[in-house]
Amino acid sequence: MISNSSTLIVGIGSPHGDDQVGWEIARRIQKSAEGFVDVHLARTPPDLLDYIHGYKQLIICDACHGAGGIGSDHHWDWPAEQLEGICWSGTHQVSLTTVLALAAQLDRLPSQVQIWGIEIEQSQPGHQMSEPVLEGAERVVGEILRYLGESTRLEGSQHA
Repeated sequence: MISNSSTLIVGIGSPHGDDQVGWEIARRIQKSAEGFVDVHLARTPPDLLDYIHGYKQLIICDACHGAGGIGSDHHWDWPAEQLEGICWSGTHQVSLTTVLALAAQLDRLPSQVQIWGIEIEQSQPGHQMSEPVLEGAERVVGEILRYLGESTRLEGSQHA
């Protein structure tokens, strides 16, 4: 961890169609919460292992399949059994759940881990994100910013 922030936001994705949604959410949060959180963009879940150590809280944003309708947003606190039935974005060689379990075994996993998934339709090269996925991203950004605001207030009141 390089900064003084205790929270890391990681957007997982690719430049292909709806699979950009994890990156899009992370970028929007970075613009709105600059200085309060650290943000990284990752292409695959194993990339997380390079920079999660030392943070108190990790918020992961990624595209998913099998959790609901196109553009629907989903939130899980790690560990969660429901994650086993979810297919994550792209063609990850190593699944997100496997990486999180490994990070926990290596004692590198932050104490609080949230995973936000947006159900996607397509991840074709050269395509833009679909409207339902963009709308889902906007909802998730709002929810995460609201949560960050609440946790910052709670943290501040505990130190007062």
